[in-house]
Amino acid sequence: MARLGNGAYATHPGEVIKDELEARNIQQRSFARQVNMSYTVLNEILNGHRPLTTNSALMFEAALDIPADALMYMQTKYNLQTARKDSKILSWLAGIPRVAAL
Repeated sequence: MARLGNGAYATHPGEVIKDELEARNIQQRSFARQVNMSYTVLNEILNGHRPLTTNSALMFEAALDIPADALMYMQTKYNLQTARKDSKILSWLAGIPRVAAL
C-alpha cells in the first residue's frame, strides 16, 4: 500500500489555472480584480507557492468552469507527493510501528 499514488508527477492546480488564464488571454491582475482576490494571493496560487483552498477552488469553478473537485484532487495529490519527500515527515513515519495484520 505504501506505493499507491507514487507513480505519477503531481501537478499543483495553480499550473492548470495559470495555463487556462493564458489560453483565454486573461491577465492575472485583471482576473484578480474581477473575482475580488488579491493579486498577490492569486499569483502565489498560480506559481505553486500557496495551496488551493476549497473556497478558492469553488471561485475558480464559478469563474472559469474548471471543476472544483478536480482542482482539489490535484491539490491533495500534490500535498501527498510533497509530504512524501519531506525528511522530517519520513523520519516521523519510520518510527510508527505497523499494526495491520500481514
